[in-house]
Amino acid sequence: MAERAGEPDVLVVGGGAVGTMLACDLLQQGVSVRVVDRKEVVDNGDPHSRAVLIWPRMLELLHRIGVVDDLVSLGFRITGVGYFSGGRRLGTVPMDRLGTALPFTLSLPQRDIERVLRARFAELGGEYELGTTLEAIDPHGPEVELRGPDGVLSTARPKWVIGSDGVGSTTRRLLRVPYPGKPFELGISIGDFPVTGPLGTEVEYHYSRHGLLPMIPMTDGVGRMASIVPPVGDGWESFTREQLQEIVNKRASLPYRIGEPKWIRTFQPRPGIAERFRIGRTFLVGDSAHCVVPLGGQGLNLGIQDAFNLGWKLGGVIRGRLPEPILDTYESERRRAAQQVTAVVDKQILAAKQVKPLPSLVRDVVVDAMRVTGMLDRVVAPLIGGVGLAYGKPQRRSLLRPQPRRVRPGQRVPFHSTAGPRTARGLLDPERFTALLWPGAETPGTWADDRTRVAALLDAAAVRDLAELAPRERTALVPVLGRRPVVALVRPDGHLAELAPVSRPHAVLSFLATTTASGRTSDPATLSAG
Repeated sequence: MAERAGEPDVLVVGGGAVGTMLACDLLQQGVSVRVVDRKEVVDNGDPHSRAVLIWPRMLELLHRIGVVDDLVSLGFRITGVGYFSGGRRLGTVPMDRLGTALPFTLSLPQRDIERVLRARFAELGGEYELGTTLEAIDPHGPEVELRGPDGVLSTARPKWVIGSDGVGSTTRRLLRVPYPGKPFELGISIGDFPVTGPLGTEVEYHYSRHGLLPMIPMTDGVGRMASIVPPVGDGWESFTREQLQEIVNKRASLPYRIGEPKWIRTFQPRPGIAERFRIGRTFLVGDSAHCVVPLGGQGLNLGIQDAFNLGWKLGGVIRGRLPEPILDTYESERRRAAQQVTAVVDKQILAAKQVKPLPSLVRDVVVDAMRVTGMLDRVVAPLIGGVGLAYGKPQRRSLLRPQPRRVRPGQRVPFHSTAGPRTARGLLDPERFTALLWPGAETPGTWADDRTRVAALLDAAAVRDLAELAPRERTALVPVLGRRPVVALVRPDGHLAELAPVSRPHAVLSFLATTTASGRTSDPATLSAG
């Protein structure tokens, strides 16, 4: 059995979208990465693509690896999500008022997303080893056996292993990690069609007594349609265009005409969440760790967040910036995220099943009430757009309860409410914690001394003085950080880690001392001086 010389820091099993994103993030941090994939060739011509939406928060994260401009140039900008029933609009969930770097959702088939990611991976010096399968794994070494395209077995001993090999993950199976979940009893038919009619810039959900019809606008006048259908075998593949048009006529509240489908596929989802996301020095990400019913386009977005949640932590540990225990937070944080998205998707499925008169009337009244009360804007939009996810201690709060506007530890810091897309990218260090020194609504006369004193204690973080922001950007952050001077410690992924008054920064310094490899505590008297 052959053994590879010069083992990498990280072995990624599975070179799809999530595995490639994580590999790019690690390569940018100076971490050596090896990516293997069972596919023998990369087929850029495959028209099938289940995933098609990248929500605003995930576009924000993709800035980390420098691919957003290319993705946006290829995709279609979605401004919101519209809900229709019985020929009328029930309400709209806006995606352009979430306070994100890019105030829209991007409609782009996953095959095109992967093409852009592969190009970036190559720019960073990465190479895929195609036709290579994982045969055995010791997660604690870690040590793996790989079979190459020539059939020869080899042994690899990287420092860490990432399983990103999909729902049927070989990595997960070899680790003997159970994958419990309630089987989805029906199938999902999806297809891309030329569309004539009032298709605008929204994802549309058309409810009717005949069932649900989602419609997603794409480039070149093409729309993605989907439907819940009987078990696989009774999908759209056997339907004529006329029969499919009849489905549209019965379900859509708007007058659409469709052309011959570009492609159709019916499949049966296998939703579930793995019992463990980490064993020893091996991690599961993306569909290897969790899978949701693809109603709302959340599956790929979960994987994107997995990649960047693990990327900055693992890169920091390998480069000596962070202690290894920080990796324990990956599973707890991402499991909670998967559970939240599953709950959101379950509510969408429940709404889609309401076809009898009374339940469908109740559903429509509820959606209309959420529109009138502003809940579609303040609650549903953050959940769908990905900005409503908070890490940290679990909180007993309903999904339908708005998050407080003042940022709290665990929440994403909304830099972009009106401050423009450059703000967070210019302020946050992509590899270290960033300490934002906030002078408050009015800069105090002692600010220069306060800033110098506190900055001298924050040697484990990048320090940014928010007093230097333009007045418009300062004004936008007052509702987020408050009117008084504070130190806001922010993670590389934009979530608030800790918050403390500038006059008493003990909490921030204690967090750094326990969470970073170079953090230190200081004399309390020194901390309170000034």
